Amino acid sequence: MRRWTRWAGLPRWVQLALAVYAIGFLEGAGSHVQQIVSAGVHAYDAVWWPSQALYYTLVVWDSLAVYLALRAHRAVVPLGVAIMAADLPANWHYNWAAVVAHPVHVLYLTPMSLFGLFVAGAGVPLWRVLRRRESWRATPDIC
Repeated sequence: MRRWTRWAGLPRWVQLALAVYAIGFLEGAGSHVQQIVSAGVHAYDAVWWPSQALYYTLVVWDSLAVYLALRAHRAVVPLGVAIMAADLPANWHYNWAAVVAHPVHVLYLTPMSLFGLFVAGAGVPLWRVLRRRESWRATPDIC
């Protein structure tokens, strides 16, 4: 089955939401890859070890979210919410001193915060549509 045929019967708003999910998580994965490539294995030495583990694994989790969004798979919703629920507080925590020192630094955190709000806000309605669609596809044909 071609990728775009999975999107064929979906409402336009669901297609748009999945596209935003894919683009947002692709940007997140790319950002983490860029930081790791530019600074090597010591890219996140300035943060506490649980956050280091989170940031390194976000390369995998964000990439998986992109894949699931492109496949219109319902698992993208809880995965996306979990990613943003872990990533946003960590980013705000480690960037708070910069925001206090230079309030314009909040502009760095604004796009990811808005994306996190979108992921959370679109989560329930998107989940309902994708769950219904997958349960419909799982039923055997009776001829």
